Amino acid sequence: MKYILIVLLLFTLNNSLYTSTTIDSLESKLKIVVAEEKIKVLNSLSKEYLYISPEQSILYGLQTSELAIKFHDDKHEHEAYNNIANSYALLKDYDESTFYLEKALKKSEQIGQVDIILSDIYRIAEVYSCSKNHTKSIEFYNKALKINEITNNRSEVALALNRIGLEYKKDDQYKKASEFFLRALRYEDENVRVLVRDEYKQISEFYTSRGEDEKALEYYKLFSTMQDSISTLARSHKISDMQYRYEDEKRQREIELLQKENEIRDLELQQLTLQKEKQETEFETHQRMQQIEALTSEKELNEAQLKVTQYEKDKIQIEITSYQKDKEIRDLELENKAMQIKTQNFTQKALISAIAVIMIFAFVGFYLAFTNDRTNKALNIANTKLEQIAKTDPLTDLSNRRDMIEKMEHEQKRFGRNGKSFVLLMSDIDDFKKINDDNGHDCGDFILESLARQMKSSARKQDITGRWGGEEFLMLLPETDIDGGFALADKIRKDIEATSYVFSENKLELTMTFGVSVYDRPMDIDQCIKMADEALYRGKKQGKNCVVMTRPKDKPIIIGIDKSAESV
Repeated sequence: MKYILIVLLLFTLNNSLYTSTTIDSLESKLKIVVAEEKIKVLNSLSKEYLYISPEQSILYGLQTSELAIKFHDDKHEHEAYNNIANSYALLKDYDESTFYLEKALKKSEQIGQVDIILSDIYRIAEVYSCSKNHTKSIEFYNKALKINEITNNRSEVALALNRIGLEYKKDDQYKKASEFFLRALRYEDENVRVLVRDEYKQISEFYTSRGEDEKALEYYKLFSTMQDSISTLARSHKISDMQYRYEDEKRQREIELLQKENEIRDLELQQLTLQKEKQETEFETHQRMQQIEALTSEKELNEAQLKVTQYEKDKIQIEITSYQKDKEIRDLELENKAMQIKTQNFTQKALISAIAVIMIFAFVGFYLAFTNDRTNKALNIANTKLEQIAKTDPLTDLSNRRDMIEKMEHEQKRFGRNGKSFVLLMSDIDDFKKINDDNGHDCGDFILESLARQMKSSARKQDITGRWGGEEFLMLLPETDIDGGFALADKIRKDIEATSYVFSENKLELTMTFGVSVYDRPMDIDQCIKMADEALYRGKKQGKNCVVMTRPKDKPIIIGIDKSAESV
C-alpha cells in the first residue's frame, strides 16, 4: 500500500511539473505570437489553468473570445466559451457557467455541426441539473431529444429520454419519470434497458417504503420482465444494428453517386458558360468591325462629297470671271461708239447721245443686276444641296452621324439657356447579320429603309431620327424627360415587333433593342451618347427585344421586355 501511495505521489508531482513546464512555455510563446496564433496560445493557457486556477483560466478565456471575435474565428470563440463555463462550474457559479455555455451553443448553431450542438445542449442540461434547476435541465434535454429524433439516432434518443426521466425522478415526479423510461424502451437499447431496469427497481422500493404495495408490485413486475428480456433484446439489437449499417452504406453509395452526377452537371454547366462567353466575345468583335467599316464608308463618302462641292464652286467661279471679261469688252465698245457719234455730230446730237448713253448704262446695270441675282440664287441652291447631301445618309435619307452631332450640340446649348432636358434613343436591329446572311444585302438595305420610315413616322415633328452607323439608329427627342423617352422607345419597339416585312415574297419578323439616356444636367455630349450605348449593350446581353434606360450617376434602371411580358 505504501508503494502505491509513493507511485501516486510521484505521478501527481510529475504531472504538476509537466503542467508547470507547459504553462511556462505557453506564456513565453504568448509574448511573441500575434493574430490567429495568439488565439490558439490563449485557448491552450485557459485549458491548462482550468484545474490549477479557474479564475486565471477565466481571464485567458475572455481574452481568447475577444480576439476570436475580432478575427471571426468561430471555432476558437466556441472553445473559449466552453473553457470559461467549465471554470465557473468548478467554482460552483452555475449562473455564469450556463450563461457562457448558452453563448457557446449560439456559436455552435452558427457553425452548424450537429454533434457540437448536441454536446453543448447536454452540457447546459448537466449544469442546470447540478444547480438543481430540473425544469431548465429538462428543457434542454428535450431540445437534444428533438435533434436526435430528426437525425434518427436511436441510441441518443433513448439516452435523452432516460436523462429526462432521471431529472423528473430527482424532482420527485416519479409518474412522469416512468413515462419517459417507458418511451426509452421503444428504442431497444440494451444499456438504456439496464438503466431503466434499475430505475424500476428503485421506484418499486420507493413505493414499498411508502406502503403503496400495489404500485410497488406493478414496478417490480416491470423490473422482472425487463431482467428476463435483456439478453433476447441484445440479440435483436445486433440484427437491427447490422440492418441499419447495411441501409446506411446503401444510402452512402447513393449519395456518392448523386455527388458524381452533380460534378458532371457542374462541368457541363461550366462548358456551356464558356461557350456563351466565347459567343458574346465574337458578337462584340463583329459589332466593332461593323462600326469601323461604317465609319470608313462614311469618311470616303464625305471626301467624295467635298470633291463634288469644290468642283461646282470652281465651275461657278470660272463662269463669273468670264462674265466680268465680257462686260468689260462691251463697256469699251459702247465708249468707242459714243466717241464716234460725238465727233460726227457733237453739237446737234449731244442731247440724243447723252440720253442714249444713260439708257444704255441703265440697261447694262439692269442686266448685270439681273444676271448677278440669278447667279447668286443658283449658287445658293447648289450650296444648299451640297449641305443637305453632306448631312444625309444616302440609303435611309435620315440625318447622318455628323448632322446628329450638330443637332445634339444645338440641344446642349439650348439646355444651357432654358434647362429643358432632352433624351437620346440608341437602337440596334437584333440579329441583323443573320438577315443579311440568309437573304442578301439587298434585303438588308430594304429593312434599313423600311425601319427608317417607320421610326420617323412614329416620332414627333420636332424629334430627329438619324442613322448612327450600320444597323444602329439614334433618335434625339428635344424637351423630353427619361420616362417620355422610354415610352416612345417602347412604342416603336412594339410596332416593329408587330409588323411583318415582306421582301421578294419572304415574310420577315424583326425586333429591336433600345438604350435610353437623358441629358438633364451639364455633361459632355459624348458621355450622354456613351450612356445610351451602354444601356443598349446591357439590353443585348439580357436577351434583346427590350428597352433599357439609365440616368447619370445613378444605378441603371433596366426594364426588360420579351414577347410574353410587358415592361414594368
